[in-house]
Amino acid sequence: MSARVHESRKSRASAGSANIYLFHKSSYADSVLVHLNSLRRQRLFTDALLRAGGRSFPCHRAVLAACSRYFEAAFGGGLRESRAGEVDFGDSLRPEVLELLLDYAYTSRVLIDEENAESLLEAGDMLEFQDIRDACAQFLERRLHPSNCLGMLLLSDAHRCAGLSELSWSMCLGNFAAIRKTEDFRRLPKDTAVRLLSHEELETEDERPVYEAALSWVNHDPEGRRRHLPELLGAVRLALLPALFLTENVSGEELIRGRYLLTAWPVHS
Repeated sequence: MSARVHESRKSRASAGSANIYLFHKSSYADSVLVHLNSLRRQRLFTDALLRAGGRSFPCHRAVLAACSRYFEAAFGGGLRESRAGEVDFGDSLRPEVLELLLDYAYTSRVLIDEENAESLLEAGDMLEFQDIRDACAQFLERRLHPSNCLGMLLLSDAHRCAGLSELSWSMCLGNFAAIRKTEDFRRLPKDTAVRLLSHEELETEDERPVYEAALSWVNHDPEGRRRHLPELLGAVRLALLPALFLTENVSGEELIRGRYLLTAWPVHS
């Protein structure tokens, strides 16, 4: 190739590049959302209808599917919701919480407070608004307290909030002396109560509070929970109980002396 031909091609390429201009409007995404939300408010081009608690919410399938895998599956599959464009949550979802999720879908903003954080986390997990679930979990992490750590523990475990779960467990273990006397402790599911009482990092001066907590949990519903007492007491380190306590308290406990526990957790008077 001659130098003249090569230079000619370079000139044409340079001239072509000078005619290319990439335009990008940074506020475009926000302006589109604003317009879509305006269309929703006016009920224009809406092709989906959500119902909750007796209220109806017209919206756009594409917007819902873009921010929620739940709605993507509902409207993209062969289900009735896909054909009709309707989803009725009945009383399983509070309408004001659904409204907050829709506001987020159309504005990318949601106001989280102490009144709605837990309900919004549950709904965000149910409808697969993962960003909302995680934002609510972070909000609740900053408000953890011995008075609510048991409730947060159950909430975080149910909705796979790893950070909130870890912090809740740590607070429960470190504040066992206080939480064991609460109604929240007595309402714990059996498996959670056993896990808490048997945890290696449970902070307690000796095993007496652990034993008393196990009995307190069972006595909250004796008829329904009596059969679980061997498992609860299995979390108590019997060898660490003072001998006098064993004699005066444990051996005289009616539940332990009963026929349910003579073989499971023998104590001799």
